[in-house]
Amino acid sequence: MIRERRKPFGRARRTVRFSLCLLSAAVLGACGGGSDSLTPNATPAVAGKITYDYVPTTLSVDSQGAAQGGLDYAKTEKRPVRRALVELVSDDGVTVLGKTTTDDTGAYRVEVPAGKRAYLRVTAQASEATASVSDYAIGIRDNTAPEYRNAPDTAPLYSMRGSVFTTTSAATKLDLNAGSGWTGASYGAPRTAAPFAILDQTVNAAQKLHRAEPGVALPMLNVFWSVDNRPTSGDLNSGFIGTSHWQDSDSAIGLYILGAENVDTDEYDASVLVHEFGHYVESSVSRSDSMGGIHTSGDKLDMRVAFGEGFGNSFSSMMRGTPIYTDTAGPKQAALGVSMRLDEVEQGSERAWFDESAVGNFLYSLSQSPDIGFAPLYHAMLTGEKTTPALTSVFSFASVLRPGLTEAGKRMLDQLLGAIKVQPGERLDAWGSQTKFEGNPEDANPAVFPVYLPLTSNQTVTACMTTQFGGGNKLGNYRHLRVTVPAAGEYRFMVEPLANETDANDYGVKAYVLGQRSPDPEPGQHTTIVDFPAAGDYAADVASQRDLDEDVERGTSPHCASLSMQPVNP
Repeated sequence: MIRERRKPFGRARRTVRFSLCLLSAAVLGACGGGSDSLTPNATPAVAGKITYDYVPTTLSVDSQGAAQGGLDYAKTEKRPVRRALVELVSDDGVTVLGKTTTDDTGAYRVEVPAGKRAYLRVTAQASEATASVSDYAIGIRDNTAPEYRNAPDTAPLYSMRGSVFTTTSAATKLDLNAGSGWTGASYGAPRTAAPFAILDQTVNAAQKLHRAEPGVALPMLNVFWSVDNRPTSGDLNSGFIGTSHWQDSDSAIGLYILGAENVDTDEYDASVLVHEFGHYVESSVSRSDSMGGIHTSGDKLDMRVAFGEGFGNSFSSMMRGTPIYTDTAGPKQAALGVSMRLDEVEQGSERAWFDESAVGNFLYSLSQSPDIGFAPLYHAMLTGEKTTPALTSVFSFASVLRPGLTEAGKRMLDQLLGAIKVQPGERLDAWGSQTKFEGNPEDANPAVFPVYLPLTSNQTVTACMTTQFGGGNKLGNYRHLRVTVPAAGEYRFMVEPLANETDANDYGVKAYVLGQRSPDPEPGQHTTIVDFPAAGDYAADVASQRDLDEDVERGTSPHCASLSMQPVNP
């Protein structure tokens, strides 16, 4: 599976604007809309249900054992639009006569005076609140609209509207359905359902998170979707989003979802939508140190990427209540780009802490255990994983999770950790310090084992890196360090290639304080000064810039550098 994430930078404020997806009377009628009197003596109101067309994925296995499938338009079903904004608007489009939100069945009711010419507008934004604090707030916006270029937060929200009618002294029934736009061979009508399908999956996940931790509110989320969003990198305003992804690196913060017909659409790929929502959760209320980048099945990944993507995959299955994960693509959305199960490790993957499939299976198995379940996993993400001095990985996560489990839960955790080559039990720690190479110690790759190379003040060590498994975000591209400083203050890191290195690699060091990185070293500068706020252990990385190119030629052996750390003012 290939997904891309971008590093955190901050959050912007969101404002609300509306864009209307106009439905003609004929389309509205075909979708089951209309107005009828409910009871002649009822309080004057408009009430009904709001639904959208959901297109499921068909999945089968051929005689060769290969997964087959795609979107199955013949089995389209109507699902409720939950917790969405509903407004009764005057026929001139100026005055909002009344508003409410749908409930979990899609039902709504708006009380209005009689004799008003108006139409119903439903906007693809949802929220729930207790007192003055929202549990979550989600809006589906058009990143290809002109407003996006000026300020992504002002990009229009998708809405649908019904036909104009006159309110009466009786209660009026008015149902609206957002149609898929599929006409049998193509999207020959507006794809009105798409934003509401995206909204529904994110609402479902947000509600489950709230039930697990009622006191934790999710920050406001923008989801950017367009029929022009395609798997080409470039200008986001033109729809060149690369792939569906969570972006938190600049002012254009949000989820970006593919929508290019006959190429790759993700509005009905619930697996993908909730995976990316999981990255938003990591970034917003927990922490992820993953640098993202390209990753495919069987890759040996940097442990941060393996955990982040394994979390995204397993989170998706936890929220949707199924181990099956699919991603449709191609002409008529009739092919599978990804098909896997989280209750097993993919063929060709290694059962290890640096494999995305193995970590995803580990996390999903924890959630399905009657002795553990989802709530402790989410609690661990919100607490110790967010504040670990180590880098975010299966080691840091498991070390936070274990103390709060029952004895039966600990046994299950230890069993699953052992299956992915992590030292379980009381010797488990966030640094993976007891996780050893399984084999002759002399054969251990010095770029990988130990998981963290220890470094203390006034010490010089040999740090090795490798491109044996690829470049950019693969295992061994970064040499992880456990840096121990005796007191608060500034410390100077010096890194130089060893004398026997034939290639003068451009090495650099980055240190982390609770996930916050020190500034990148200047090109050609092998010195980094870091201000540590207190005595203790910190994580750091040393890497060669060459290794961070995803297209770098794979090496056959590690390359090494001399690394030292001294206090600036001893």
